[in-house]
Order: sequence, then C-alpha cells, then structure tokens
Amino acid sequence: MPREPLDPGTETAPAPPAPRGPRREVHSEDMPIEQKPIIADPADREGEIVEVNSDLINQDYLAELAFMEEPVTIRLEPGTQENADPFFPVWVNGKPAEVFQRGRWEEVGYLSVGRQVTVKRKTLEVIVRAKVDSVRTEHEDAVVERPRNWVRRTTSAIHSFSVIRDDNPRGAAWLEEMRRRNF
Repeated sequence: MPREPLDPGTETAPAPPAPRGPRREVHSEDMPIEQKPIIADPADREGEIVEVNSDLINQDYLAELAFMEEPVTIRLEPGTQENADPFFPVWVNGKPAEVFQRGRWEEVGYLSVGRQVTVKRKTLEVIVRAKVDSVRTEHEDAVVERPRNWVRRTTSAIHSFSVIRDDNPRGAAWLEEMRRRNF
C-alpha cells in the first residue's frame, strides 16, 4: 500500500513505526520522486536560490560512512521493455559494486536482474539515485507578439528494485528520502 506523500511544508519524513512481526519487503515504485519545477522564459524567472541543508554538514562523518557500508539485500526488478538487459551496471566511486557471495565481499560491476543479492548500502544509493528526466516543451500560439515557452520536466527512476532485508531501523527512512530527492 503506497504511503501518503510528505506534506510540502515538512522537511523530513516521519519516523517509521517500530517493526512488528516479520518485516515487509519494500518496493521502489511505492516511493514518490519529487519533480523539478517548470522552466519558463528567462525573463519571467526569478533568481534561483540554492539552500544548503545544514543537517548534511553537521552529521558525524564516520557514523555516516559506517551506515553506508552496512549490508542490504535487494532484488532488481526486470524491465518492461522488449529485450530488457538481464544485468544492471553499478559502480561506486569508480569501483565495481561489492556483493556478498560465497561468504565474502566480491567486486562485481554488473548486478543480475531478478535475483536477490546482498550489497553495501552505498551500492543501493547509486541504484536509488539513478534517475532520468524527460523533457516536453509547450509554447503559446505563434500569433502572439512575444510567445512564451515552458519546459516541463518529468523525473523517473531508471530501475525498479525491492529491498528484501535492511536490518538498520534508519534504513527505511533513508531509502524513502534518497528515492524522493531529485538531485
């Protein structure tokens, strides 16, 4: 069941409820992605303001690195297009993704689609952040003296996935925030 979208006035997601019984699988399609605003003619635009998120600056760096090294079990869902690729390339900071197999962490540059794999959270972050923008341009009638143009952008995820197991209680909120944010 999809969750209610966040109130635009709040900056963070509410804390997830404490788990009861067996944990439920989380699917990426249940999480919304924020959309970029429409681009109007430059003459109509006000200056864009970039705000620095002070939470990111003040975080304990070593704790965040440890969090990103935690194992998470995922499954990449098959694509719907004809002849969809059975593998998905994932590289983190120029190194192949690390997968736990045969009792140890091994570097693999491509993850199999449709199979459960245990990866480090930093690998999942790369998959979650992989998004693409489609662009559509609309304009006023050409008979107007100064016709206006609008560029409408729609952001969508490149790949669907399911999180099968994430033992960290912060994991669900982190995943929803990474999925929602449009970098």
